[in-house]
Amino acid sequence: MSLEREKTEIPCPGGGSPIRTTYGDLTRKRTMKSNRGHEYHFNSRDQSLLKRSMDKIGRLQRDFEREMNRAQEDFGEAFSDLLAGADVLIKK
Repeated sequence: MSLEREKTEIPCPGGGSPIRTTYGDLTRKRTMKSNRGHEYHFNSRDQSLLKRSMDKIGRLQRDFEREMNRAQEDFGEAFSDLLAGADVLIKK
């Protein structure tokens, strides 16, 4: 799942109801306005830092998923090898 499409709420700068948005919108839009007309004017440097942090989280998630899949495959093989290599005693 992309963090860019993840919904979030930021507090209204004037104390009204929160502003509903996405993290992607926070990195792209210069301003964010509340229902009451109060606004945030974002610094492009801060937006860039947020975007880079989001990209890093995305990369780490993909790497984790890849490593987890490999670990599960290794586990499955090791479990099969354990059963295949075991001495079996069947009592009558």
